[in-house]
Amino acid sequence: MPPPIRKKSLIKKGVRRRMKVLAGLGLSMVWLLAACGGTSHVVTQKVYTDPNREVGLQTVSESSRGEGFSHPAFLKNTDIANVLKGLYVERQSSISLPLMGGGESERYPVFNQNEIAFFAPLLAQGFGLAQPNEVVTFYERGEISHLHEVRTSGGLYLQGDVLYVILSNHAAQTEIWQDVEEYHSPVRLQPLKQLEPQPGRLVFDPPQFMVTPQNESFGTVATGKPWQVGVRFKELR
Repeated sequence: MPPPIRKKSLIKKGVRRRMKVLAGLGLSMVWLLAACGGTSHVVTQKVYTDPNREVGLQTVSESSRGEGFSHPAFLKNTDIANVLKGLYVERQSSISLPLMGGGESERYPVFNQNEIAFFAPLLAQGFGLAQPNEVVTFYERGEISHLHEVRTSGGLYLQGDVLYVILSNHAAQTEIWQDVEEYHSPVRLQPLKQLEPQPGRLVFDPPQFMVTPQNESFGTVATGKPWQVGVRFKELR
């Protein structure tokens, strides 16, 4: 016959259980307060997420968005796809010679066909959920070796008939072993934050549909000086 359970031991177990619950709630409150205190810098709602890709919504401050974005917006998947496939990163050629003009540049597509097919419907879904104070964000990572990986992230927002694209990071190389909390999480949670300046610029082809954003109207939506471009997307239909 098992020995009788003492009342004091039950009380101690109950106290320990409550302390664990309170500790968990305390951590949750700390995370919530941090998120609320920095809503202009982190993803506030996830539309889609997996270990390598994410689409979400990020709230931005009133001073950043001016009169507000034209959200929610019900865009077609093809509208988003037409914009994504026309985006290029343009960099000056590393072999251009100053004495010969040095004007040659190289172009790289921001997204390949598989990425466009994946992101376009999710971004369109995000625009349908976004409010006038939210940017639709994207994030992608990929391993290039057993030591390194690359990250691409940014966001989109609509103002009138112009769809603006923010490219905060494009194939930015990082080291896999770096601390998750110090490095990996902020990139996923802060897709508009630039990891480090990158040479070049973001362009759209055909160029006649491209609009260069005014820095004053863009405000502080993103951290750093990310590439950005506007596209008159309705004229691409």
